[in-house]
Amino acid sequence: KLAFYWAVLALPVLQFCIFYIGVNLNSLFMAFQEYDFENGRFVWEGFSAMRLALSDLFTQKFFATAAKNSLIVYAASLFIGITLALLFSYFIYKKMPGAGLFKVILFMPQIVSVVVIVILYKYCVERAVPALAELFTGEVREGLLANPDTRFGTLLFFTVWAGFGTQVLMFTGAMGGISDSVVDAAKIDGASSWQEFFFVTLPSVYPTLVTFLTVGVAHIFTNQMNLYSFYGTQADYDLYTFGYFLYKSVQETKSMANYPYLASFSLLFTFCAVPLTFAVRALLVRFGPKTE
Repeated sequence: KLAFYWAVLALPVLQFCIFYIGVNLNSLFMAFQEYDFENGRFVWEGFSAMRLALSDLFTQKFFATAAKNSLIVYAASLFIGITLALLFSYFIYKKMPGAGLFKVILFMPQIVSVVVIVILYKYCVERAVPALAELFTGEVREGLLANPDTRFGTLLFFTVWAGFGTQVLMFTGAMGGISDSVVDAAKIDGASSWQEFFFVTLPSVYPTLVTFLTVGVAHIFTNQMNLYSFYGTQADYDLYTFGYFLYKSVQETKSMANYPYLASFSLLFTFCAVPLTFAVRALLVRFGPKTE
């Protein structure tokens, strides 16, 4: 039995050690190294890459735009995405009419390849929406992605919608674990559906909600708003997020010498994300509702 246990556990533990611990430690060390072209390897150098990254972070104008966009994406995911995910999950959990249809619509981005979803979405917002607008108003209009005034909002809508699948899956699973006796007691006491949601369901799934809210803080620095799927490496600077900048830079780099510079950015973002994440989690645990 012990041999079977270790055989089952060995692969995920090995994968975690290589692709999480190993990769992140390598990135940490790389921030203080430089590439020696003569010997073809990285050597310890000091803080020059870190100083350059810190200087660019405060002097390059597009980083201010990336910071603003990253915070907007986080706020939309927090106040719109998670709020609607909770409501949709409750809708599905209570098996209300149309729950199956909502489940298919919300899970579709997780089931179908993101490339296919992006192509369909671009076709809708670039062709279908302008055609409908022309049909009803008689005016020829640009596609929502082609129009600079609607482009960011269109991408933000897609990002929020594409994130529903995982959230709804987790919330629905957590709601399914609520004791029937607790729900029945609330109904006997005369609780309405909204009262049941706020005073029974929400406190019961609050630990899952805390997980999403906490992880979302780290996503401020990693969420690329699906820009690479829409534009590849050609997205305009006014659409940049921190996550897209890092992903695009790694994709475009053709020299090993650039990796310490990019690793320095990752380390700087980590210095910001780690204390902020722990602070948010501590506040949520302290002031959140209790199941008791």
